Amino acid sequence: MASIYRRNKGWAASISVKTDTGFKTKTKSGFKTKSNAKAWATKMEAEKQTHGVSMAKDQPLADYFHSWYTVYKKDKAPATYKWYAHIETYLRQYLPAVTLQGLTRPIAQKFLNTLGEKYATATVRKTRSLLHEAIKSAIYDELIFKDPMNGLNAIGKDGKSAELKYLEEPQMKALVNYIQEIPLPERVDSDEMILLALNTGARYEELAGLTWSDIKAGAIDINKAWDQFERNIKEPKTRASRRTVSVPHNLLNDLFNWKPSHSSADFVFGDKRPITSASANKRLKRLLELTHSPKIISFHGLRHTHASWLLSHGVDIQYVSARLGHQSVSMTLKVYTHMLDRTRSIEDEHSVSLLENLQ
Repeated sequence: MASIYRRNKGWAASISVKTDTGFKTKTKSGFKTKSNAKAWATKMEAEKQTHGVSMAKDQPLADYFHSWYTVYKKDKAPATYKWYAHIETYLRQYLPAVTLQGLTRPIAQKFLNTLGEKYATATVRKTRSLLHEAIKSAIYDELIFKDPMNGLNAIGKDGKSAELKYLEEPQMKALVNYIQEIPLPERVDSDEMILLALNTGARYEELAGLTWSDIKAGAIDINKAWDQFERNIKEPKTRASRRTVSVPHNLLNDLFNWKPSHSSADFVFGDKRPITSASANKRLKRLLELTHSPKIISFHGLRHTHASWLLSHGVDIQYVSARLGHQSVSMTLKVYTHMLDRTRSIEDEHSVSLLENLQ
């Protein structure tokens, strides 16, 4: 039972808190009014009942969001979990005085508009999606009864152009040739990882998780991934991510010939643990600069380069989708619309040319 009483020129509140050795009194003073002291005590009592987790309609939205994702999203990957922390920061920065029940559609839309002035559209949309998920949870728990996130727009600054996310064929070949001219004993882990990424379209975490037993005759077996935040092996991103990807024989021969002079570790690209994505990105940027590439892409851009190159040469999109480990062809269509539009334009011209010959 909470105790509310006068102290000096204000009010104080005390509650009893259970510890490993018994009970102790937790007190806070300095409240200007009795109602403020009572509100604090009520909140502390609620947290006692929920093991320190407070979920109430009158609490700050940022506090609710923090409690929601720390309780319900514990199973998320570290990279995804960081998104929740970022969004909590946004809420504390831009909506510090807004409570869960005080969030209205105009306030939420203005919040997204403010983010859109500083961040890319993808970031604003991710924020809208995850915050909406938290709000729907609050509705399910009957903390609130209306959905203030429904139908909101999420528009931000233009992200990097799709054309800049992958290399064109001349740049791709220049990068491959430059690395292959480096003597095998002098190549670093990132060099070989970059070559394998260009030839397979595999994600960084999939390549980082490769062990020598995963290198087969003419292929690599992707059956796990490396979590560089937790520094351990995890399951692949999705069920479709488990796949065998064919690789040119000369590339695998070079890889095995490179191994003895490089590392005795079980990981293909690393020693006690795989190289970081930062290391791979730094090396890729340097190589692109050395080859005078007009485009400087990220390591993930090598995945886009691989897929775009295959599609530009008429490789069936269903095969490309499976090779990338996408869950569906629709995902591949969504990501590579820019390349398919270009291919469609070429096919349109070819089709019209054939039809004209019928006249």
